Amino acid sequence: MTDETRRVASRRHLRYGLAFERSQHPLAAANHFRMAIAADPTLRDAHNALAFHYQQQGLLAKAADEFAAVANLADDYFAHFNLGFVLIELERYDEAEREFRRCLELDPGDAAARLELAHIHAARGEYAAALALLEIPRQRYYDDWAVFHLLGRCLFQLQRYDEAQQAWQQALALATTSDVQFELLANLQSIERRREFHTCVGLKDDLYAQDGIICLGSAMDDGITISPLRDYQVSERDAAHTLHRLLALARSSNWRFGGVTAPDLISKPLAVALAHLLDIPQVNLHHPPETTAPILIAIAVGRSADLFAIARERLPAPGPGFCLALNWTRGSKLMPEIVGVVVEGMCTVTWETELRQVPSAEQTIQIQRIAERIVAQARALPGEDNLPRQIRYYTRHHRRLAIHGLLR
Repeated sequence: MTDETRRVASRRHLRYGLAFERSQHPLAAANHFRMAIAADPTLRDAHNALAFHYQQQGLLAKAADEFAAVANLADDYFAHFNLGFVLIELERYDEAEREFRRCLELDPGDAAARLELAHIHAARGEYAAALALLEIPRQRYYDDWAVFHLLGRCLFQLQRYDEAQQAWQQALALATTSDVQFELLANLQSIERRREFHTCVGLKDDLYAQDGIICLGSAMDDGITISPLRDYQVSERDAAHTLHRLLALARSSNWRFGGVTAPDLISKPLAVALAHLLDIPQVNLHHPPETTAPILIAIAVGRSADLFAIARERLPAPGPGFCLALNWTRGSKLMPEIVGVVVEGMCTVTWETELRQVPSAEQTIQIQRIAERIVAQARALPGEDNLPRQIRYYTRHHRRLAIHGLLR
């Protein structure tokens, strides 16, 4: 087959692929794009079409390979921009930065490439560099809430709170969906929380200032000075201390829950213990009652935010989350409203092995036994001298709590 014949065959396969794509036959389209590339590896349009196909299917690594082929075949702006965009999604920030820097070499005044570079620097925590890059995009995209959202984030992290407030207020005025508006209102709340502190000291201050999260601690601390733990096994004594403090705060704050539920097996003893201590019903997550009262979601070890998200979706109304040991802090923006401790690395509870070893027919009895032990320890605890101070922390000094939005 001559080179010209190959080029003709390649373009024919490309046309077929585009036709199949328009008629919503993605697999057939992809096959023809691949045949077009096999016939003529220098056909940029075929690589580009296959790259966009992979991107739409969520196959980002394959999309990056095809966009890279396009960039190698032609050193133009759009080839580098498309490649850089996918590399950001893959969190391959150094490679993405090179592509967008090349975009600026080809078009020095381009606002879009500067905006993507700002996202890269912000993702790395380089907020001053990101802020400098946003000067042109904020003028060019003056009606895009996302630009001002990013601007506010950079200013907030640089502790320029007044300017961050202005940026987020502008983003809020431009936002078009309720989810975005809710997030921006939460961001504005975080500014007010930051202003309550001269300096944040420790995990308790940080969780409250950032997201309005209550941090109760465990037997390893005094409920005020709390630090993240590393590779920790949470004991029943720890759980008893945490629940003792939670009960005191709930009573002082006059919280009213419609029940408590657990999304997994090892959380069930915790939920049963909470039901006894708070005098509320246990709720089956698979058959929740028809109620608008908030149902507390109890999680023993929070290894995955997805578990919490699914549990919340199954309830008739969004319920607050209580996580005895939070273990997913860097994996998701979703956070429970109440936390015992934060554990980095490996995390378990002492009753996990005990519960998994019994036959499924005996698990209900064992769950009750574990819960009774935790309740007995919580009720037998001597009063902490600083418990009133722990309560005042959230009822008097720092009251902008995330849980309040779910208890109204």
